[in-house]
Amino acid sequence: MQSTFQLVMLVPATAAVLFWLVIALRYEEKFEEVTSSINRDDYYLCELFYIGFQVMEIIHFNIKSDAARKKVKLMSEVYGKKYAEYYYYVSVGGKITYVITVLPVIFLLALLANNPLALFFGVVIAAIFIWYMNESFKDKLTERREEILADFPQVLSKMTLLVNSGMLLRDAWNLVAGQSDAVLFQEMQLTAAQLNNGVSEAAAYREFGERCGIKEIRKFSSMVIQGLEKGAAELTMFLKDMADELWLEKRNMVKHQGEKANAKLLMPTVIIFIGILFMIMAPIISGL
Repeated sequence: MQSTFQLVMLVPATAAVLFWLVIALRYEEKFEEVTSSINRDDYYLCELFYIGFQVMEIIHFNIKSDAARKKVKLMSEVYGKKYAEYYYYVSVGGKITYVITVLPVIFLLALLANNPLALFFGVVIAAIFIWYMNESFKDKLTERREEILADFPQVLSKMTLLVNSGMLLRDAWNLVAGQSDAVLFQEMQLTAAQLNNGVSEAAAYREFGERCGIKEIRKFSSMVIQGLEKGAAELTMFLKDMADELWLEKRNMVKHQGEKANAKLLMPTVIIFIGILFMIMAPIISGL
């Protein structure tokens, strides 16, 4: 005997399953080039992301909106301006895929179990997938920014010594930029290449600050531009003062990193939580 809840759930469950099947069977080849280029180590079930891409087309998702541009700007720090929109597109498509894929499972479990509680568990699982994607990107962004900040005091000290000894800022920049392949040095090398290709110093240093996306770097680039206009003496004084300030901030940052070590235990906790959810759901389904 079917309950009222099962009769109510029958329509959305059928619609969700049919919708997923139609998109899954029709549009895989359409987005094959995109899905094949996705790094499978970064995204779970990325071979199904074409489902989300097609839904984005159906709903006319605007990748140029103000909210999208803010996300793209953040992604440009990690992936570079050239590929930022691509990764934002993949990220949104992935989140939609998780929801569209989990939704039929949620409805079917609730229908078979005849228990509205299964809907709650399904929503939680879908939310965890989306949360994981957001946190994964935030971790990459934070790691990149922390690496830049860790190297910046040393870079600034070297540039201060070189400029104070009479070397032009542009020459000091090129010399320091070639000393490592770390993230900050790679950004400096890109700026050096721009300078060699005819980009003005003001424009190159300003873009350097924007690419790094850190307030200390933006402050540095702004003050460097002002120093170029006012003269070498004031520029040297600014570089020295900022280097001293950043060394102090670096010591404080090392302390904070030690305090954040416990946060690394978060992901195992989430995995255990998912396991508990399945353990709770199993008796509900088996009791049919």
